[in-house]
Amino acid sequence: MNEASCMVYIAVFLALPPALLTARTFDKRCMPWTLILGVSVIGGWLLVNLAYMFYMNAWELRMSVSAGKGAMARTERDLFLQFGWLIGLGYLLPWLFLYCLFVFVRWMLTSRR
Repeated sequence: MNEASCMVYIAVFLALPPALLTARTFDKRCMPWTLILGVSVIGGWLLVNLAYMFYMNAWELRMSVSAGKGAMARTERDLFLQFGWLIGLGYLLPWLFLYCLFVFVRWMLTSRR
């Protein structure tokens, strides 16, 4: 169950920026840039941490963790909690580049008419 939950959170994380930018393509008023940035960063942070938590729970169930490895896992978890939002922002950036390229090509095609 933990591994399935981890995969679901990763899938939602991967689908979040394309879905937000697709919604912006169809209606710019309902999807402002601040909402896209906020949902991508905060949602990405939440989804990455949930996926990591479920992954570590599944890993701990499969193997017996010694005290030293448990301390290392807690340190990694603390890093994810502090800097997990950077993963959401970093994943948004390539999608923003593709979105800008799409908007530019669409603008070029409509301006030729």
